[in-house]
Amino acid sequence: MAFDLRRSTRTTARWASPAALILAGFCLLLPFLAVSCDAPGGYGRAAPGGTTTYTGWDLAVGGAPEVTPDHLRPAAQAQDDTLPPQPLAIAVLVLVVAGLAAALAIGGVRARRAATALAAAIGVVFLVANQATARALLESRLREQLTAPMPSGKTAADFIADQGGFALCLLLLTLVAIFNAVGWLRAPAAPAPAPAAGPSPPPSPPSGGGDAAVSGKLHE
Repeated sequence: MAFDLRRSTRTTARWASPAALILAGFCLLLPFLAVSCDAPGGYGRAAPGGTTTYTGWDLAVGGAPEVTPDHLRPAAQAQDDTLPPQPLAIAVLVLVVAGLAAALAIGGVRARRAATALAAAIGVVFLVANQATARALLESRLREQLTAPMPSGKTAADFIADQGGFALCLLLLTLVAIFNAVGWLRAPAAPAPAPAAGPSPPPSPPSGGGDAAVSGKLHE
C-alpha cells in the first residue's frame, strides 16, 4: 500500500507541470486588461459607460477587444481600439508551449525539471513586461482619444485595470517555475559512469624457491 501511494504521488507530480502549463495557455483567452467604463468620454468603440476588455490573445495577435454590447458607438463615431501584436505576449505563448514540450518529452528528471523551470521563469518575466507595455500603450491611446476633460486628480492609468486572466496566468507560471526548480534541486544527480576495466596483468614468473627445489633434485 505504501508503495502504491508513493507511485501515485510520483505520477501526480509528473503530470502537475503539464496540466498547469496547459491551464496557463488557456488563460491567454481570458481578460488581461480593461479600459474602465468611467473613462472620460468613452474609449475606442465604447461610448461613455462602456468597458473595453482585452484578452491575452488580443494582445498577442492584435485582435479587436470586446466592448460592452449596449454601449457601442455608432460606426461614424468609433475610434481605433486595437493594439498592434505584442511580441512579448507571443513570446509568452511560445514559452508555455516550450515548457509543456519539455515537461512531456524529456526523460531525465533533472534535465526535465531544469528545462521546465527555465521556460516558466522566463515566461513570468515576459508576461509581466508585456502587461506593463500594453498598459502604457493603452494609457497613451486613451489620452489621445479624450473627448471630455480628465477628472481632477486622475490620470489615464486610473482607468486601466489588470484583469483575472493575467493574474491567473502569472500565478500558474510562477508555481510551475518554483515547483520544478525545487524538484531540480532535490533530484539525485545521475551516477557517474564506472571506469573502463584495463587489460589484465601478465602472469607472474615462478618464485625462486621452486627453482631451488628443481636444482636440488637434479643434484641428487
